[in-house]
Amino acid sequence: MYVIVIGCGKIGYHLTRALLASGNEVVVIERDAHRAETATEEFGSIVVASDGTEPTVLSEAGAKRCDVLISTTGQDATNLVACQVAKWSFDVARVIAVVTDPDHVPLFKTLGVDVAISTTELILSHMEEELTGGGVVHLLPLHGATATIVSVRVPPGSPAIGQELSALATPPGATLAAVIGKDGQPRTISDGLRLEAGDEVLAITPPEQEGELWRALTGGA
Repeated sequence: MYVIVIGCGKIGYHLTRALLASGNEVVVIERDAHRAETATEEFGSIVVASDGTEPTVLSEAGAKRCDVLISTTGQDATNLVACQVAKWSFDVARVIAVVTDPDHVPLFKTLGVDVAISTTELILSHMEEELTGGGVVHLLPLHGATATIVSVRVPPGSPAIGQELSALATPPGATLAAVIGKDGQPRTISDGLRLEAGDEVLAITPPEQEGELWRALTGGA
């Protein structure tokens, strides 16, 4: 799947890592020069330092063959315009926008955005699932209903603590895409990385394997 990601802030950064880890072809467009430079150090030549709302930029990024465009900037207007240009100028099959104001969600859908993801609703969902002990927080569906990006926090006492990623008994369909330390900073993914209490693991997994993934990372705690 070919995905264009607009914006490489925290959401765009971790989303890009997850998409690449699952074998997707990705291009990232970031307008801010400093962020673009930082992203290039991580992702290399897939980063374009430009404005993702400009048709010429999207064209050069390959929007005509793009399967999905996801706009993740902190500006609702920017995300809406990027999605509309992709949808109406390049016939992108699926456009997804991050929305900071939940009141904008119905408008986005009316104006042709296929999926409008409210960051407020995500936070509330995260709180609800944490408080109810759900443990697995759903961040974004992928490939229809066949896979989803989820977040699992490693609790104190988990048998996964101190284990190398390569030694974890994760389900065969799950891909560990990113690990965020309890300080909020991303940890470099490698087979030898050892998990610590408080780490947040972002993974791509089929829905039916979420329980097995959760048990592998938490011990059922």
